[in-house]
Amino acid sequence: MEIAAPGWSLARLALHYHWWQDRPMFELDFLRSIPYELRGHILRILLALLALLLILLLRRLISAVILVPLRRLSERTTTQVDDVLISVAEGPVRLLIVALGIGIAGQILATDGSTGTFIGHMTRSFIIIAVFVGLYNAVGLLVDTSMRLRRFTGLNLDQQLVPFIRTALRIIIVALAVVILLQEWEYDVSGLIAGLGLGGLAFSLAAQDTVSNLFSFTTIVSDRPFVVGEFIVTPDVEGIVEQVGVRNVRIRRLDQAYVTISNAKLMSAAITNWSRLSKRWLNFNLGVTYSTNSDQMRTLLHRLREMLNAHEKVDPDSIVVLFTEFGDSSLNVLVRCYILEPDWVKFHEHKQDINLQIMDIVDELGLSIAFPSRSLYVENLAMVNDGQGLRMQPQLEPDHDDNVSLPPAESENRALYPGASEGDDD
Repeated sequence: MEIAAPGWSLARLALHYHWWQDRPMFELDFLRSIPYELRGHILRILLALLALLLILLLRRLISAVILVPLRRLSERTTTQVDDVLISVAEGPVRLLIVALGIGIAGQILATDGSTGTFIGHMTRSFIIIAVFVGLYNAVGLLVDTSMRLRRFTGLNLDQQLVPFIRTALRIIIVALAVVILLQEWEYDVSGLIAGLGLGGLAFSLAAQDTVSNLFSFTTIVSDRPFVVGEFIVTPDVEGIVEQVGVRNVRIRRLDQAYVTISNAKLMSAAITNWSRLSKRWLNFNLGVTYSTNSDQMRTLLHRLREMLNAHEKVDPDSIVVLFTEFGDSSLNVLVRCYILEPDWVKFHEHKQDINLQIMDIVDELGLSIAFPSRSLYVENLAMVNDGQGLRMQPQLEPDHDDNVSLPPAESENRALYPGASEGDDD
């Protein structure tokens, strides 16, 4: 009895089996036709191709599983830093994967030490290129516009400077990549560097001022002693910084004059940046008259401390109110504190408020604010009638010489205070 399957029968299966059994395998015939010495090379080539195929699949997998979700996630954030980093890293990561595949395939194909060394140099060269390609792209993205450059450096640079900065940074990156690649392939770059050094020395001597201003500009960008919009004071100029250039800094003075000063000269001077204050220093001496007694002085000091502690803009930990000295014309009280206000105009408004409250306290205590004055004391006065009227005249002591003559009346063409004479010396 014949058992049939859909479309097949046992007889047909047996017929096909004997047909394949009597026919030689294609693979076996193909391998038999290849010389024995070449079979190992062909196997290594097949394995290398398989490794490259797997690496290419891995690159697609990483791009689909890691880079694409990261890019979508970065689009949801408000900052642009992650967008820039992902855009910069995408190309170098793929190139690194290719370099990995080339390295694996090369090691499979290597039959001797020289070939392995060459493959190693190739792999490391691809890695170096991938890293510097990332840096090159990063410069292009970060220094794309003056607004983006200001976001990363804090400097409001002219849009015309952006291509110059981008080109200069890219030239530096390419030069470093070339030097490192030459060192990787065991070329002697010392002569090249020495030649570049001599050329740079000649260039710097020929354009010393320009190079100095350029390096000073680099210092301004890196150290950021000031940014556009801040008020600075130098020995030569004071005002608001309006523009930072490669060679010059432009400052608007308070009288609205526009001052241009070279970067090198500006950075060699002492710079005071008044825009980076968190608080301002209040420091003065309050002088009251010598008619003030000790009890009034104690009350005055107590009231001043209370007033400063109650002020909303005064730092309570910085308050100093002390009776410090007996001055020439006043009893001096030292008043010191910090006003928690960096703005110059608002600081002086609070200072005015403090001064008015001090005047109120002095008036309430019945005291007087002293001012520089001098008192002249004269003794032994007498009224003398010299024929032109009565006037005060110093009375001579009995033991004085009787031949001393008085100054003539004609020389007294002024109001003379008692005891003062025209020829007196202190």
